[in-house]
Amino acid sequence: MSKRSTFLRVSVATLGMAFATTAAALDPLDFVAGWPIEVPAGAEVFDVPLTAEVYAAAESIRQVAILDANGEPQPFFRRVPATPSAPTERRVVLEASPLYVGGAAAVPSVGVTTGPGGTSVTVVPGSASSPAIAGFVLDARAVDAAPVALELDWRELPQPFLLDVAVEQSTDLTGWSNVGRASVAALAIGGAEVRHARVPVRASSGGYYRITPRGSVADWHLLRATLVISVGQEPAASPSIRVAPLAVGVASDDPSVDTLYFDAGGALPVQSLALVFAANDGWVRADVAASRSMEGPWIPVAYRELFYSLSFEGRELASEPMKLGRQEARYWRVVPDAPLRGQRLELEISFQQELLRVASRGGAPYQLVAGTLADGAGPDETLASVWSALDPPAVDVPLASLGPRRELGGAGALVAPRVFPWRTAALWTVLVLGVLVVGTMAVRLAKEMRKPSS
Repeated sequence: MSKRSTFLRVSVATLGMAFATTAAALDPLDFVAGWPIEVPAGAEVFDVPLTAEVYAAAESIRQVAILDANGEPQPFFRRVPATPSAPTERRVVLEASPLYVGGAAAVPSVGVTTGPGGTSVTVVPGSASSPAIAGFVLDARAVDAAPVALELDWRELPQPFLLDVAVEQSTDLTGWSNVGRASVAALAIGGAEVRHARVPVRASSGGYYRITPRGSVADWHLLRATLVISVGQEPAASPSIRVAPLAVGVASDDPSVDTLYFDAGGALPVQSLALVFAANDGWVRADVAASRSMEGPWIPVAYRELFYSLSFEGRELASEPMKLGRQEARYWRVVPDAPLRGQRLELEISFQQELLRVASRGGAPYQLVAGTLADGAGPDETLASVWSALDPPAVDVPLASLGPRRELGGAGALVAPRVFPWRTAALWTVLVLGVLVVGTMAVRLAKEMRKPSS
C-alpha cells in the first residue's frame, strides 16, 4: 500500500471515530427528494456531482445530506473547482497574398516571390484576359505548431454580407487538402456591426494555406489571417439547462416593452447565459438582472447586451453566451429595449459543475437527500479542515454517479410543523389561576370587613 493511500485511510478512519458518537440517523421522509448514489467499489472517499435537480430541491447546501443504509449522515463538504480558464492561445498573424486567375488560360504558370513581408503567389493565365482574384494564400512555413482555427481579417465593405469560405493546406503549392470550411459574415444587427471571422481547421504545422470564397460577394478581399494555436487544454463542457419564461410583465419605465422572468428552479452557480430564439431567428438588446427571489432585490448583470440567432440557407450564426464568472441566483429578468413583437424566447443557463466530497463511514447503499428543515444536514467543517491539509494531487478520488430522482417527503418537508406551545399555555394557566386565587381572597376579605363587629 502506498504512503498516499495509507495517509488517506488514516484520515478517513480518524474522521469516522470522531463522528461515530455524534451523528444521529435522519429520516429520509424529512427531505423533499433523494437520489441513489452509485459508488465505485472499495471507495472510502468519493465525489458526488451536484445537478440542477439537487439545487431545485434544496434552498442551500445546508439542506443537503448524504445518508447510508441506516439513515446516518456521512461527513461531506462542497468542492467548488476553480473556474477553468480558457486554453492559452498562441496567435500568429500572416499577410494574405491574392491568387489571380484569368479567363481563358490554357496552362497557367505559378510564380512565387519570397521577401521580408512574406510570400506572394501569382498565377499567370495563358490568355491576355483581365485577371481576377480566385482566392488567397498564406505562407505558414515558419509556424512550428498546428492551428485549431484561422481568424480572417478582410477589407471593409459598405454593405453587410454572409460568405462561405474553404481552407486548404499544401506543402508545395500543388497538392491541396481540405482542412476547414465555415461561414464568415459582417452583419448589421441592432445598430451595431457584428463579425463572425473564425474558421475552425484540422491542419498540420507549416506549409501553405489557401482561402477560397464560395460565393459572390463583390469586392471581398482578404487582408490577413491569424493562426490560432491552442497551448492549454480545453475545459470540460459545463452542464446547462433551458427554461421558458415564467411570466410576462411590464417594465416600470416603459409600458410598451415586455419583461421576461425566468426560474432556474434553484440557486445555480451560473457561469453564462444565452437567449434562444424560436426557429433560430431573431435578435434583441436587453438588460439582464438576477435575484434569489421574485420580490428582489434584483442585481444587474448586463446592460443593453445584444443577443441574436440567424439561420440562412443552412448556415447558422449566433451571439456568444454572455459570461458571468459566477453568479448564484434562481430568478432572471430580461428587459428588452424594444417590444419583442411576439418573439418566443428561452433562456439557456450554463452553470459550474460543483461536487460533494464524501468520507464514507457507514454501509452502502448511499443516497443524496435534499430539502429539509431537520437538524443534522449540511456540510461538515471538520472534514473540510482535514482535507485542506492534504496535498490535492496526492489523492485520486473516484467520481460517483446519481441515480434517478425519488420523491421522499415532498414539499411538506419544508413546512415547519405547528407544535402546540405547552410551556406558554402552562405559564398562562398558572397566571390565570393565580389571578383567580387572588380575586377570591379579595372577595372574602371584603365580605369579612363588611360584617358588623360584635
